[in-house]
Parts: sequence; C-alpha cells; structure tokens
Amino acid sequence: MKLNTTNSVMALATTFADKGDWIVEQQFVLQMGSSYLLAHGIGTPLQKDAVTTVTVPADGQYNVLVRTKNWTKHWSDGPTPGIFSVLIDGQSDGITYGTDSVNWYWQRGGKVALTAGEHTIALHDLTGFDGRCDAVILTTEDYTPSESLEEYFELREALLGKPVVEDKGSYDFVVVGGGISGICAALAASRLGLKVALIQDRYVLGGNNSSEVRVGLGGQINIDPYPSLGYLLNEIGPDRIGNARGAHHYQDDKKLKVVLAEKNISLFMGYTVIEVEKNGDAIASVVAQEATAQNRIKISGKYFSDCTGDAHLGYMAGAECRMGREARAEFDERLAPEKADDMTMGVSIEWYCEDWNTPCTFPDSLDWGLRLDEYTVEPVHRANWYWEVGMMDDQVADAEKIRDYGMYVAYSTFSYCKNRYSKKEDWTCTHLTWVSHVSGKRESRRIMGDYILREQDLTRPIRHEDETCTTTWRIDQHYPMEKNSKDYPNQEWLSYGVLTPIDFYALPYRCFYSKDVKNMFMAGRNISVTHIALGSTRVMRTCGLIGEVVGMAAAVCARRDAMPRDVYTTYFEDLKELMRKGTGRTDVPYTQFYHQVDRTGHQAEDR
Repeated sequence: MKLNTTNSVMALATTFADKGDWIVEQQFVLQMGSSYLLAHGIGTPLQKDAVTTVTVPADGQYNVLVRTKNWTKHWSDGPTPGIFSVLIDGQSDGITYGTDSVNWYWQRGGKVALTAGEHTIALHDLTGFDGRCDAVILTTEDYTPSESLEEYFELREALLGKPVVEDKGSYDFVVVGGGISGICAALAASRLGLKVALIQDRYVLGGNNSSEVRVGLGGQINIDPYPSLGYLLNEIGPDRIGNARGAHHYQDDKKLKVVLAEKNISLFMGYTVIEVEKNGDAIASVVAQEATAQNRIKISGKYFSDCTGDAHLGYMAGAECRMGREARAEFDERLAPEKADDMTMGVSIEWYCEDWNTPCTFPDSLDWGLRLDEYTVEPVHRANWYWEVGMMDDQVADAEKIRDYGMYVAYSTFSYCKNRYSKKEDWTCTHLTWVSHVSGKRESRRIMGDYILREQDLTRPIRHEDETCTTTWRIDQHYPMEKNSKDYPNQEWLSYGVLTPIDFYALPYRCFYSKDVKNMFMAGRNISVTHIALGSTRVMRTCGLIGEVVGMAAAVCARRDAMPRDVYTTYFEDLKELMRKGTGRTDVPYTQFYHQVDRTGHQAEDR
C-alpha cells in the first residue's frame, strides 16, 4: 500500500523553525538516509522544545507518524531512556516515542482532530538521554511505512517534492572531509594557486581534533627528508595537551580562521557527499546534502581527494577498499593474524565529569544500562583512548550503533558511581559535564593505491624512490582487553595497546592516490596501507603531513595537466621541489611539541 499524499504532510525535524535545545545530528546520513534531531541533554531533560508550523490541507482525523528508534534496545530489554513526546498545538497525542524498534522505523502515534490551516508540532524531550527524531507525518490515511530506505526516499519526494540540486560550479581541486588531513590538503593546494572546494560534513573543522571529539594531536612534524613539511599544520594545530578536555583546548576558531583567510578556498560546512558522478574512470562531480535545511548542491572538479576517514568518496566512486585485518601470509606480516577477519580498531566516545561545590543527582540506569559491579566499573573522571567500542562491528554500516554504545557505557559508568558504588559519597558533588555524541574513529575503510604499505616497510625499514612525508608513531595496535571481553562478551568497551617500535619512516607517494579512480587522491587514515601499517600512519599530525603532500601533488597535476599517477611516473621531481619548500608559514609561533612520542601503552585517565 502506498500513502495517499493528498491529505498528508511531512516535517523533517532538522528543518523545524525553532530547534530549541535539540541538536542536529548528521553522522549517519549514508546509513539511515537523513540527518535528524538528537536530545543530547546528558541525563537532564531538554528545557526548550523543537517547534515548527505545518499547513494541514483539510479538516479531519489525522494519524501521527514519527520516524525514530529505541537506541538502547541493542543491549537492554528494559525501558529505554531515549524517549520524547510530540505535541500538536501544545497538546500531547498521548504516546511516548522511541520505545520500540532498535532500527529506524515509523512509530504510530495517536489520532488528532485538525482543521485545515496552520498547526504547530513540537518535540518535547522527556529524559535528556538522546531521544531522536527524523521526521513527523500527519495523515488521514491508516498507513504505516516500512523501515525500507527506498520507501522512505519515495515518501520524502512525494510529500516534500523532488530535491533541487544547486550547481556550485567547478573547481581545480575538491577536498571531501574537513579533518586535519583535509584542511592541510585544501590549504596547500590553495597556496599553490588552485581553486579549491572544501566540503565538511559537520559545522566544525578538525575531525577528531575538534571540540566535538576532543582528541589531542599525535606524532611529529618537520622531520627529514622534507623538514619543511609540517609548518602548515603548526598554523592550525592547538597548543594544548590532552584528550577529553574543555572545548577551548581544541581551538576550533584557529583552524577556521586560517581556512577562511584563503581566498582560493570555498568552504562548504555541514554538507555530506551522497552521490558521485563519474566520467569513465574519473570523478566528474559530487552531490552533497546539507544537514539542517537538507538542501543539495553539486560541485564539479578536475581533481578530488577523499579525506573522509571512512573512504566514503572512494567507495561511492568504485575504488577498491579494504576493511579489517589481512591474513599473515598475504603480506608476510609478523603482527597480522593467521586468518583474515573483520576486526578493526574501535571508536572512542570521550567524556568527563568535574567535582563542583554543589551536590547533584543522576538517574539510576539500573533498568536499562550496562550491568556493572565493584569489579567491573571504571570509577574515573575522564574517558581516554582505551575506552574503545565497536572493534567487532562494521565501522561503517554499524556506525550509529557503535557511537550509541560508547554513550551507553559512559552514562552507565557515571550512574553506577553516583548511585551504587561503594564509595559513592566521593561522587556526591561530581557532575557529568560533557559526553561526546560524535565518534572518535581510528579505522574503517582503506582505499587501495599503486602501493600498499606493509608492516615490514616500517620495521626493516624499506625505502622507496617516491618517499614523501615521515611517520614517527610506533605501530600502535589496539585489542579488546581480555578481562573486559570475558565480563562483557561481544560488548567490549576497554582496550589495550600493543606498541611495536619503528624508525622514522618516509611514506611512499603511491599510497596517496587510488589505483582505480584516476583523478582521486586520499589523505588521512584511509590511505593505501594494511591494517598493521595503519597502526603507525593514522595519527593526526602524520595525516596532516599527508594532506599537505596531496595538496602539493594536486598542484603539480594542475600545472602539468596530469593525473595523480603521473606525478609518480613522470613529475616526481616537481613534487620534491615543493616538499623541500613546504606551504606553511614560519613566521607564526611554533606550538606543536605535545604528544610527539607515543604514550598510548600507558592507561591513565589524565595525561
């Protein structure tokens, strides 16, 4: 049965005129089809509702349908805390939303009598524990859509109209992803004269080093054989140490200011690339959807770089990607498992609490939270790198579930310490101040280039004729903590690091472009490496160096009317000349001294 749209209206939650205290969540557009509103109150009900106005076409009895989910049902059959109500003209329809399916679905609400004309819809949070709403439908039809994404998109088009795509023109270089690697790629290319589009799916630049995730920079810069590489990152990198600190530690404004100062960069914030158009084996353009208004834009380009971390651009463009661990025999890697598998390093959801002078309470999560006791609880005030989830899940397909489990563990831990811990009196004045709702990822897809970096490249080491920037971090592999895995089978949330020393190693340029998509580079954690080699190349200062090199290589391509592979085969001397000079300023204070040495083998909440 199809919905008769004559007497039906849809309101996307992110387009509500007043979003109140709800926040726009856009991490999972490619998985569930949309951005949505999230009630991220960290255990305190939101004070201000999200409100909008819709026009009902005719008098009648209207059914309320809400696209939502029960996010804790993956781990608990108890009553979920992620709930909210819907108010029509200020009155609840009597239904609590977010209580049923663990997947995104259309929950049936009550019936409301409405007259033709304008009416208000409000989302009223009940708990502050991450209730979520994508859309509300009012319809006189007795119809409930399925969970199918295909049907969802058909509904959106029928009720909201076919999306209009605004053409934003053509660029020399299109960078998708505004983390550290993407920023550096865009800046380097811009300073070498290219017209650059930088597309970032969030409203903040910096990726894992932003105030949304709060991970400090790791690795070294300004290292031989090209010691001028890294001054660019020094311009944007924060000068403060630590993970899970106050927002000001990550200096988002510093990154944004440097990017906005570049007249050759057009910055598109809050846009997720959802489609790729190709011309033969090259990318011609991308279509991106904005998170709040959900309008769409088209951006064309001659060269592209996938700096998304998850390799979304490369995957959509048909590049060969890998995810998980290679078998030991494939590359003769000593650290690899005997058999290939899907395990990856996991996601960290950072959080912290603070001791104030005022007593406070926090809801007891006994009915729905993680089952903890005196021997399994981690009574710390700050999460750090080893709070790690999702190693056995699909880091792309299961991204929302993984993020949710990180929040689930954080809430459950704090709740236990406040309400049930044997030393709970020490927590009387402890307030849960911040819990990230943005995933701090280490690993997902990797795009294959003309060379795949292996363990022995780093440990022997093996030098290559196309060496570029230098990785300085040890091979840092994470595994589920054995005791935690035993206590929480298939629900691990603690990890440990295994560190293998390496000499400083210059990365081959052939790892920085796709072997399949002829005009696409990649920079960041999705470059062409094995799972084992990723343990060294994934840290953010190294990713920034890779981005700077890729921006330079794009400039060489533009100057020579060449493709990324041609830089290796024909024009590598051009790239070497640029790498010797660098693209960063040397007349600004040098601040990049912290986390130069890998210390992740040490598990501590405060370092």
